[in-house]
Amino acid sequence: MKSRQRLIGAISAIALSVGSCVLAVPAVAQSSVNDVIAGVDWAGTHRTDAWVESPIDDAFYATPEVMDPRPGAVLRTQPAPHLLNTFGPRFPAYAQKILYTSTTQDGRPVPVSGYIMEPRNPWRGPGPVPTVIFAPGTRGQADICAPSRGAYLLGSYSRPDKALGINYEIIVQYHLLELGMRVVNTDYIGLGTEGVHTYVNNIEEAHAVLDAARAALSVANVDPRSPIAFYGYSQGGGAAAAAAEFASSYAPELNVKGTYAGAVPADLPQVIKAIDGSSISGVLGMSINSYAARDPEFRAIVKEYLNEAGEEFLRRSARSCLADAAVDDGLKTTRFFTKDGRTLSESLGSDPRIIKILDRQKLGRKKPSAPIMVGSAIHDDLVPNAQVRQLSRDYCQLGAEVYYFESSLPVITPSIPSGLNHAAQAFGDLPEAARYLYDRFLDRPALNNCPAT
Repeated sequence: MKSRQRLIGAISAIALSVGSCVLAVPAVAQSSVNDVIAGVDWAGTHRTDAWVESPIDDAFYATPEVMDPRPGAVLRTQPAPHLLNTFGPRFPAYAQKILYTSTTQDGRPVPVSGYIMEPRNPWRGPGPVPTVIFAPGTRGQADICAPSRGAYLLGSYSRPDKALGINYEIIVQYHLLELGMRVVNTDYIGLGTEGVHTYVNNIEEAHAVLDAARAALSVANVDPRSPIAFYGYSQGGGAAAAAAEFASSYAPELNVKGTYAGAVPADLPQVIKAIDGSSISGVLGMSINSYAARDPEFRAIVKEYLNEAGEEFLRRSARSCLADAAVDDGLKTTRFFTKDGRTLSESLGSDPRIIKILDRQKLGRKKPSAPIMVGSAIHDDLVPNAQVRQLSRDYCQLGAEVYYFESSLPVITPSIPSGLNHAAQAFGDLPEAARYLYDRFLDRPALNNCPAT
């Protein structure tokens, strides 16, 4: 029975990676036969990543010997063929990989990868083409998981790590492109590039998102005051909200018009408790690796609790993507990883030293730089609804314009924390979120339901 539940949980978590298939791809009627021929030729003659990769040694992702330390500095670009180029070289966008400079939480310059997609459809609003900085949801911690590393920006498999990276949100990006918006995707610090991916480190994710905006505006050769917005769900929701909070202090020159932040992991101790034993228990190892890489005290405290199986869990998480982590550790209780038999949420989550470190990452203490839409599902089975709702209240109390959007989708798997409710809302929010950001770029009055939250 347990093995059956684990399999169901793994499949449910993988559904987050493939759930975008339920959305229609952009219509291709505009493409002529000549467009298709040109697209196939262009996609076939420009380099893309391999579907199955050997050890990561791509020179594009290597740290330059001499690196421009300015946040947002463009270090490299490279054409990036993607799925719909087969309907024309620019359908629905011309894409480039980018490597740019960002900064760690202690101010150290590091290279970060990503990609920028220039829309084929014209922007029909006033002013210049707006830019949406897309903060991706959980991909994993192995370098192959980086969205920009996938063959045709779809995904790749790493034989050495046995890790499968899937860029499951590219359909969301295609939808934004169809609206005439430029889309920029960051891989975050350490995902694809050297070092540990600092998973759910809100400070570093905010830096990566804001510097992606700077780099993209430079690559597009547009006014650095051109309008931008942030979009993210789950891990991406936390990154988008963090970028909205840090924009005024870290990148005050950016012209931020709005933010969509869905299923935000705003209060990490609550989120850890919900995820422990779920279909994506493996991401707890990624979180621990992330904080241990930046904080020696955190690393030492964790060692007090972990047994040999726990240490292997961290090593396994470091070389995993979301899908294979779900297969390896889906619905697995973490009590087998600790010396005292308590789960990680019970042990680490009750240690005041750990709580103090995690508290530094708590969202909702700074006013977002522009109106923000906060999305959540009442029955989200991975990221608790209560702490997302509280985040919207916190922003309201800070004087922000907040549109709190809540889904009441019924519970899909009552007895198993499968993640299906969480995955469904990742795409369920899209129409409303896209409409919200479109209105921000048109300078329409922002929806504000603070009294109702």
